[in-house]
Amino acid sequence: MKRYNHTCPPEATALIGEMTNNGESLEDMSESVDELREKLANMKRLMEERKGTTLGEISDRKRRKQNAEVIDGNFLSWIFGTVLVVILSVSVYAFYNLYFAVLKKFPSKHTEL
Repeated sequence: MKRYNHTCPPEATALIGEMTNNGESLEDMSESVDELREKLANMKRLMEERKGTTLGEISDRKRRKQNAEVIDGNFLSWIFGTVLVVILSVSVYAFYNLYFAVLKKFPSKHTEL
């Protein structure tokens, strides 16, 4: 980090003098400022690591994290599609058998013979 030297106005030096009389020295203040600068630099670094500039980068990052999983969206869609086909075929088979059972129970009367 760059440090800039500057000259304090007389009011600031008087305030600093009062603060040093209150038990807080300039070294303590400079250490606390350095600690705050270090914390700020760490927070900026963390935010840069976490930041995804576009939605595509965010979804790519999530996709890379999820590659270790066995069951993904494509696999689930195949499973649900297969289950849907099975349910529909069983339904058609049941209604087909029900239709012929009703026809057998109540046969139509032919009067023309």
